[in-house]
Amino acid sequence: MKTSLKAKIVIFITAFAFLFFFSNDFGLIDVEKTSIITAVAIDKTLDKYEVTAQIAVPEATDTNSENLKAQLSGKGYTVGEALKDLGDVSGWFPKLSFCNLILLGNSLSQTNVIEALDYFAKTLRVQDSALVALSSGSAKELLEVSTPLDNISAFALQKIMLKNQGFDRDVAKSDIKTFCAGHYSRTSSAYMPIVKMISSQVGQKKEDAGSSSNSSNNTSSGGQSSSNKGNVLFDAKTTALFKDGYKVGELSPDLTFIFNAFNENFNASTIPLENVKDDNGNTSNYLLTVINHSKSIKLKMEEVPTLYIKLSIYGKISDHAVDGSKDAISQNIPIPLNVKNFAENKLTQNIYEMVSVSQRTNCDFLNIKEKLYRHHNKQYNKYKDDILSVMKVKVDVSVSGQK
Repeated sequence: MKTSLKAKIVIFITAFAFLFFFSNDFGLIDVEKTSIITAVAIDKTLDKYEVTAQIAVPEATDTNSENLKAQLSGKGYTVGEALKDLGDVSGWFPKLSFCNLILLGNSLSQTNVIEALDYFAKTLRVQDSALVALSSGSAKELLEVSTPLDNISAFALQKIMLKNQGFDRDVAKSDIKTFCAGHYSRTSSAYMPIVKMISSQVGQKKEDAGSSSNSSNNTSSGGQSSSNKGNVLFDAKTTALFKDGYKVGELSPDLTFIFNAFNENFNASTIPLENVKDDNGNTSNYLLTVINHSKSIKLKMEEVPTLYIKLSIYGKISDHAVDGSKDAISQNIPIPLNVKNFAENKLTQNIYEMVSVSQRTNCDFLNIKEKLYRHHNKQYNKYKDDILSVMKVKVDVSVSGQK
């Protein structure tokens, strides 16, 4: 009786293991039949979506240590159909589990971008943390170029968007979860960085020498090699603003920088201060490094709804460009009063301009309507449609350093 029970248990466990084995996608993990997609570019031509996938091609040789890539393209009336067409024309199953970047072409900026992103938000094939960005031109072109940082442009883009502590917070990064959560929230507002290409001559000779060998690996779905457009760098300091899925405006690099002061950890960022006048009327340039900071955005119901924005920065001068200054070589420079006032005025002006952009575009990227609903619910129905236009703004910025 005991032997029979043990046998049943063994049979049950074996059947259970086989059930899991044959019900998952282990059969799809075939190097010759599966394409590991690292990034997806979406453009729109007429009434069809063109989806271009960047695929990492493993290369294990003693003479070549570079990451190789290939591009595959598909078209369809929906993004899902275009991805399916991509697999049909290539014979490769598009594996999206490792896709960490989704680029939208500028052609989509005049349409509701949520129509293109909804597929990735709802499918389980793509992780919610995949970054989203808007290209200043063709999204497909961004994937085709090579950079001195990495032959796979998607990896180079991720490096400038996902910066570690110590880098300036100059990119307003966004992912699928963040963008869709903002779009479907009460504010119906969202944002993403705009990627622009910058010409670079770094490593040009190396690229020219290897162009003939690499061109065979950069293939599209039509069997043609993608053009090598030379070495470029990427700039993502400008931010695109969206209301109800449509692009309504942009944040300049300076305004993106100040937005990130309220949106994420701002410590170790540097603030350039140009043409700062001293008591003698002479001008010089400073670089202020943020050691620590605190911020708050509060909405208060007074005679008129008032938005109180406060930013406190504790920092130090890390560089000072001036002729003949003994302070320029000092390691610990107290912040002079003229530099403190200049920095406070600059940051205050940028904050006012950032709020002004929100009011002009009606894009509530600061989540003011959410604050109204949470903290002043009785006034929500009264102000929910025009809170950005009727509110007053008061900004308090303080900059301090060592004495």
